[in-house]
Amino acid sequence: MTKVKDMRRQQQNSQGNDMQYVVKDNALINASYNLDLVEQRIIVLAIIEARETGKGISANDALTIHASSYIEAFNVEKHTAYKALKEASKNLFARQFSYQERTKKGNIINQTSRWVSQVGYADKEGCIQLIFAPAVVPLITQLEKQFTTYDLEQVARLSSKYAMRLYELLISWRAKGSTPIYELEDFRNRLGLGCKEYSAMSDFKKYVLDLALNQINEHTDIKAEYKQHTKGVRISGFSFSFKPKK
Repeated sequence: MTKVKDMRRQQQNSQGNDMQYVVKDNALINASYNLDLVEQRIIVLAIIEARETGKGISANDALTIHASSYIEAFNVEKHTAYKALKEASKNLFARQFSYQERTKKGNIINQTSRWVSQVGYADKEGCIQLIFAPAVVPLITQLEKQFTTYDLEQVARLSSKYAMRLYELLISWRAKGSTPIYELEDFRNRLGLGCKEYSAMSDFKKYVLDLALNQINEHTDIKAEYKQHTKGVRISGFSFSFKPKK
């Protein structure tokens, strides 16, 4: 609980210096899902909106994200923001994620949930309204266990959806500065890749891993590198080490 109180105090203090914190349970950070860049951005804006307006997050009340908030956070043109929110409203309801939790007997159960139970777009107002699915709510509100927090500014200039996902995975290990080995299939799942997407390792590195890492190193507060692990002659997984920039 001390850790949670410190985090909340940090958030309260941050209101005076315009920092906007995104906070997620580590079960959600480590979940497997495929959200495009705009959809990931909308999720983090909804989390921030709930806290800053004092509404909180529930499975009954809608949160509103205006195009103006999207423009300010991600420095895009007005027409781009309107189009992005409108397109996201069409696809977000169908998006799912898989995560692990423990039963009362201590056994691991693999869960699957939608992100939202309702989503809509008000064309004349340029805003999207969404209600988080019941399974999501405790993963972004009940933070008594393990959670990850970061400043929205750190991901605002990332243009790859894989960069945003990888950044979250890395900073969930911020205290240690390195990650465990992610087995290749598991790592691809966490990044939201289908089995046929960038299946060749050269393509995976060029269009996913190296692209994401280059953006993270250029635009965020950490400098990261990866090590590839092999079984025989085939790459079987990756681990990462990183440190904060000076």
